Amino acid sequence: MAPKARWRDKGLATSPRSGVFTTFDGLRGVAALLVVSRHVGPYFRALSFPETYLAVDLFFLLSGFVIANAYDARIEKGGFALDFFRIRMIRLYPLYAAGLVVAVILRLYMHGEPGDPWRLWPLAQTALLALMLLPGRPGDPTGGYSLNSPSWTLLPEIVINMVYALFFRWMTTRVLIALIFIGSLGMVAAELTRGTLDVGFPDHAEWATPFRMGFSFFAGVLMRRRFDGVRRNAPVTALACVLVVILALTARPPEGVRPLYELGLALIGFPLVIFVASRVEAPGRLGAAFHTLGLMSYAVYTLHLPVGLLLYQILKRSQITDVWDWAPVSGFVYLGLIAAFAVLVDRFYDQPVRRWLTRRFLTRAKAKRQAVA
Repeated sequence: MAPKARWRDKGLATSPRSGVFTTFDGLRGVAALLVVSRHVGPYFRALSFPETYLAVDLFFLLSGFVIANAYDARIEKGGFALDFFRIRMIRLYPLYAAGLVVAVILRLYMHGEPGDPWRLWPLAQTALLALMLLPGRPGDPTGGYSLNSPSWTLLPEIVINMVYALFFRWMTTRVLIALIFIGSLGMVAAELTRGTLDVGFPDHAEWATPFRMGFSFFAGVLMRRRFDGVRRNAPVTALACVLVVILALTARPPEGVRPLYELGLALIGFPLVIFVASRVEAPGRLGAAFHTLGLMSYAVYTLHLPVGLLLYQILKRSQITDVWDWAPVSGFVYLGLIAAFAVLVDRFYDQPVRRWLTRRFLTRAKAKRQAVA
């Protein structure tokens, strides 16, 4: 019987599964939960964390590393770009669609209420655009967002994934360094001109999107290529990485140093955390907890806003309670609820749908190619 992992870092190198980075799961999960506090204001009221939008930069950094780890070998062989696009859409779209459905239900539930700016025809138009991952029309009540505002990152995610796959043969180390450098220059320009890195989404310096996303994604790719593959079971270090991200995203830097803080965190801090986190694993119960955080992270990200606002409106209009009166306690209760809901959605909706889509659009396509060959 194997001995239980002790609560200390193991100095000897181990061989964790090459495609699984449990510390990354922990980072992704806590970042997604912190983003919740940014968008469901009635639950948290005065308790807010202004730097949580930098979680987007962390997500793209993780994405670059994980994409390169999972698909570089297959992309390098050639002829994989279409299947890669299908894989990414199967991974991203089902939960995105679920969030959009809840957002439309929310708007229909609120239709005609005092202060509701939506008419049915503009709502239908915006929903149709959102089905195609496109932002709303200029002048929409969403301010150019889709109906589920956090989902603005998904189209850039798919675009940058495909750019990487299609131009893979030219993505040498020198090219990656050049792209990272150009991205960093754009981020500095955004910070200097806008006074914040909270840019790139509709009506907020959209020109900054390729710089902000490009820096993080290609930095993640380069870090994976320079990764030596050696990892060790180090629960203390893994937990420290997660705690650093929590502290970084909940910090309130003074206004005078906020630009330096944001640039330093996005350009240096997060890459350093990923560098360390890629080399350590959390075994045992801590690893299981991190794995659960990773499983629920995307569902939390795509569902927390429409589900939270719909629940808020139902409770208020039914005169059950106003979560505003219980904030920020109601906020922490909602975090627990959306986390549990996300786990259930992942298990009973997202995974079955993705399995069906994989059989329908990947397995059959592969079988047809083999038959033709």
